[in-house]
Amino acid sequence: MVQLVQEQYPAGWVVSLIDGVRSEAAAEGASRTRFRGAAGRAAGAGAEPQRGTLVGDESAYAPSSTAEGRSCKVVFDGVLYNRKELSDRFEASSPPATDDAELVLRAYLHWGEDVLHNVKGIFALLIWDERRNVLLCARDPLGTYPLFYADTGRRLLFSTSIEALVQHPEVSDTVNRAALADSLCHRTKIRGETFYEAVRRVPAGHAMRVEGARRKEYRYWDPLPDETEVNWVGEDELERFDGLLEQAVDRCLQLGQTGIFLSGGLDSVSVAAMATDISRAKGLPDPWALSLLFSDPESNEEPIQRRVGSELGLPHELVPFDEAAGPQGMLASAVAMSSGWPTPLDNHLWPVYRHLGLEGKHRGCRVIMTGGGGDEWLTVSPLYAADLLGSLDIRGLYRLWYAGQRSHTVSRLHFTHNVLWGWSVRPRLARSARRVLRQTAPGVLRWRWRRQISQSTPDWIAPDPTLRREIDHREEQSRFSQLEPRSFYFNEVRQSLDHPLVSMEFEENFEIGRRTGLRLLLPYQDADLVAFLYRTPPELLNKGERTKAMVRQTVARRFPRLNFERQRKVLAYNFFSSLFVREGKPLWQAMGGTPALAELGIVHTPALDSTMSKVFSNNRPVLTQTHIIKEILLMEAWLRPRLGLPLPSTVEEKIAG
Repeated sequence: MVQLVQEQYPAGWVVSLIDGVRSEAAAEGASRTRFRGAAGRAAGAGAEPQRGTLVGDESAYAPSSTAEGRSCKVVFDGVLYNRKELSDRFEASSPPATDDAELVLRAYLHWGEDVLHNVKGIFALLIWDERRNVLLCARDPLGTYPLFYADTGRRLLFSTSIEALVQHPEVSDTVNRAALADSLCHRTKIRGETFYEAVRRVPAGHAMRVEGARRKEYRYWDPLPDETEVNWVGEDELERFDGLLEQAVDRCLQLGQTGIFLSGGLDSVSVAAMATDISRAKGLPDPWALSLLFSDPESNEEPIQRRVGSELGLPHELVPFDEAAGPQGMLASAVAMSSGWPTPLDNHLWPVYRHLGLEGKHRGCRVIMTGGGGDEWLTVSPLYAADLLGSLDIRGLYRLWYAGQRSHTVSRLHFTHNVLWGWSVRPRLARSARRVLRQTAPGVLRWRWRRQISQSTPDWIAPDPTLRREIDHREEQSRFSQLEPRSFYFNEVRQSLDHPLVSMEFEENFEIGRRTGLRLLLPYQDADLVAFLYRTPPELLNKGERTKAMVRQTVARRFPRLNFERQRKVLAYNFFSSLFVREGKPLWQAMGGTPALAELGIVHTPALDSTMSKVFSNNRPVLTQTHIIKEILLMEAWLRPRLGLPLPSTVEEKIAG
């Protein structure tokens, strides 16, 4: 007999699809672990399911709701945006739905699996249809809610929390060495895998259909299924942008008192202005403006932040970066956070933004909006230059160069070199060479790739020969399986939907929200808005020969004295390069190297020590080189508790504090 059972763990809910005919032996085999230290599981070792308990009173994410009827069961965790529309459709002849899960159940009974095309919102969703012996699970279009799963042999387990899954007694907590090594190599990750061997993710905008022993994963939401026939947005349709942004911001405002991480950039300023207008029109409290202040002159946006907050008339909390980072510094705070995180912390800035978010929470905020997603969807990928060169559109190539160099602070010479070579000629030559070799000499192509992979892998990565062969093979297979892009532009845009790092970013957002009791939401990652911007031609995104034209003129009109029409993007590369070296050196010494990474065969200690010494001694550090400092420290800090190895006292004090 197959049944769907929900359990609650301290880190979140777990739903089990239990198949009574699967062998117990398979389940036992799946639960064996390797590389587990003396400390056992990092948290909740051997914990029994706590049925019916909440994640915590402070959580902004309510436990999932369930509904049953007509041999179907629905588990819904999230927010329905079109609840009223669905209610009007199904409640005319039925009693009102008690919650979102019941409404989704009625929608499924009406539409079947097409329900995914008729439900709008942010969610993790599971539907068990006992009559058809089918389980349907899905993650919302952009992936605001995570959805992970593990197959133990007897059970198929699902959760929005990796931590909850690895706390389950039948799920192995063996770390994924290959994924960790690939991450340090900055290589493309396998879309569905996580840093645990037994746990995988359902990618954003995807569904998984389980029928007996068969599993099929597919994309159910796609803003442009066929890139050969693009229904481009016309110039006469551009006015729809403001309405879609208003809708996206309004959806966030409906979830409680709002704060906005306000920088001096176009994206967060546009969100703040829109949120202010909607709040006042609907009689809602004004949102709080929450800003970080950088002392570094190149990164300092304080004058703009203050002016925007003042002109909008918003309550404004401005926190110096060093205060938000804490007395031990940003990097030590990030290391402490990473040690207790479900996966190695990716965004080193989370400690300071956590501090800023809690400042908002103390003032009554339950939702934090950011301008995240603006860089992905309002800008034109520089690789559009390769498409323009291919069509011999020299005028278009010039306009792309002109818009880019007018909107960024990089040197004109460097930008020109990239447009004429790095983003145009070089990728076209590389694609042509690969196409010829695939057809005429695939063996030569594989040999070249193996050579490139070997040369590009740092000498301190994977001294374990077995691991080295595995990661090299993974990269070779990834390259060989990739289709040559028909359009460089759309290939890059597609990465903003499909790349594993995008899913991981949303998963970190969700986890920080769960732990702080705040919802972190990104209006520019709203599915309806993204679908519109996906089809907006690059020429309109750069209209007026400036980047982010869709929002630039609107913000410039709203703040006519702040010069937004000519604003260039502020980059903090130098600030963070210096910070990683300044704070990283004493922290590296306190950590005493990387015993956890070395124990797993992921790093070669002498070679890594030599590399780190060179980075620390560089008088002119470059961000691409100094990133290794934070990446190594954050991963090592995450691994140590899982292997029973101690953290330095300074980090332990930070955790306790």
